[in-house]
Amino acid sequence: MISNNQVDLDVLIKACECLKEYFVKTNNTERKPVEIFLALLSQSTEYIESGYVASDLFFDANDICRRSDNVKADYLAAKDFITRHRKGFDKLVKDNIKDISHFCSLNNVGYLPIIKSTDSSGGHKAYFYIDLIPLSDNITLEVGLKTKRSIDSVVIEYSVPQLPKAVTWAKPLLNLKISGWKFYSYIGLPILAFVIAYCLLLWNLFALSNASLIYTIIMGSVLGGLYYLLVPFYEAISKRIGIAPVWLTKLKIVSSQLRYVRTESKRSNGKPIRALQLVVYQAKCPICGNEVLIEKGKYAHKGRLVGVCDESPREHIFSFDHATKRGKLISYVF
Repeated sequence: MISNNQVDLDVLIKACECLKEYFVKTNNTERKPVEIFLALLSQSTEYIESGYVASDLFFDANDICRRSDNVKADYLAAKDFITRHRKGFDKLVKDNIKDISHFCSLNNVGYLPIIKSTDSSGGHKAYFYIDLIPLSDNITLEVGLKTKRSIDSVVIEYSVPQLPKAVTWAKPLLNLKISGWKFYSYIGLPILAFVIAYCLLLWNLFALSNASLIYTIIMGSVLGGLYYLLVPFYEAISKRIGIAPVWLTKLKIVSSQLRYVRTESKRSNGKPIRALQLVVYQAKCPICGNEVLIEKGKYAHKGRLVGVCDESPREHIFSFDHATKRGKLISYVF
């Protein structure tokens, strides 16, 4: 079972949306247990989109009742209501587990969402959250769970603990779905910058004046600054993932990435429109157990993204595949 502070947010969202779709297709969305699940999913999704980590996805009974339009007089009434219908949700899932498992397998989902709560003994409030359990022990897990592995295999599994929010002024860069004229603008900007730089160089060579030199220096500085700001976006678009610039996220985010993800919108040719998304990939080092962060590779690994151990950055270096969320020990040189 995945504990809530280890859950991969990509997998959590995918599994929950799959179960939600099952309930819609089977006309179960009006049932109280399902209403509770959908309210909890709605709150969890809202928190994830706001940049919260998995360990923050715990919610008070009153909040869930309000979200599901089942407002209660006080906390105890709300808690009893959620607890009762949580049991109903478990029974609903258990009674339909074969159909749910089949539906999930068709959607390439290997985990089943369940509703859990924290311990309320000692006068503490109970908080509710969505957890995941594997549908089958035979499923090949793509989640970044940290299990004990043989050091001989030295395989690492990455997870997505957070989808951080960009700083306010940079949000339009990420909310932009890149298609049509926007796509060609992305292609045309570097070409235009190259043409301007080339023309300024020719002007400076032939004019040989102080004014032309000053203009060339100013424009060169502006173009250099634009290159510094925009190259991470072009890298993410061309390679599907890249290192996010530090100015794009809040200071508390140590390492984040930009990935170029498919959206539900389609082009005229049927291909999905993509958009940029901020994401954090992390893992635990299978050798020493310390945190592994994604960095740009150097020397033998130049041009690649690699996982680098915080405790032993020279020795514990791993490959990084954002599609499978897996990697292996690749070198002792960084």
